[in-house]
Amino acid sequence: MPSSWSANVFSDDYINARGIPAVEFVSDVAMHLKAKDMNAEGCLKQMQESYSKYKLMDYKLGQNKTSLKSKLPEIKKTLEMVQHLKKQVDADEVIETYFGLSDTVFANAIIKDRPQSVGLWLGANVMVEYTYEEALDLLNNNLAAAQINLDHTLEDLAYLRDQLTVSEVNIARVYNFEVKNKRRLKAEAEAK
Repeated sequence: MPSSWSANVFSDDYINARGIPAVEFVSDVAMHLKAKDMNAEGCLKQMQESYSKYKLMDYKLGQNKTSLKSKLPEIKKTLEMVQHLKKQVDADEVIETYFGLSDTVFANAIIKDRPQSVGLWLGANVMVEYTYEEALDLLNNNLAAAQINLDHTLEDLAYLRDQLTVSEVNIARVYNFEVKNKRRLKAEAEAK
């Protein structure tokens, strides 16, 4: 899956896997209004409501993207640290490290025994103790899931932006149609 989506990768028959509906391009406004059995004002209102929903989805997916992009480095850093600890324990090395007593105070620690587990913060003030293998499996699975979610989010954002563009064009076409129609009616009324 591409890590950078652009709007031109979506074919006309593309169906979004996460259920984001496609916006129908209005090529003939008069035919569209007749088929929908509505006037231009009602159609504009409906299109603007739909546009607002797409903008909201775009905003929420943007937040999701930001969240995932901040989580990926954290997961990678934690994974590297667990791999480093496992390597030192397997090599029977003495582990020298610093640990935080508070936000600005750190203490030097020397670990001579071979710890067989590691504690991982899961969030919501929950820490769980895992063996190295369990921790590595969990972190690798979390990293893969986060990357897949980011790829899906990027795809959805690109698709949404494509749909927003089509919506904006449709709104402009219906609005221009209505303006031309009002001018035509006004000219006909003045001609009488």
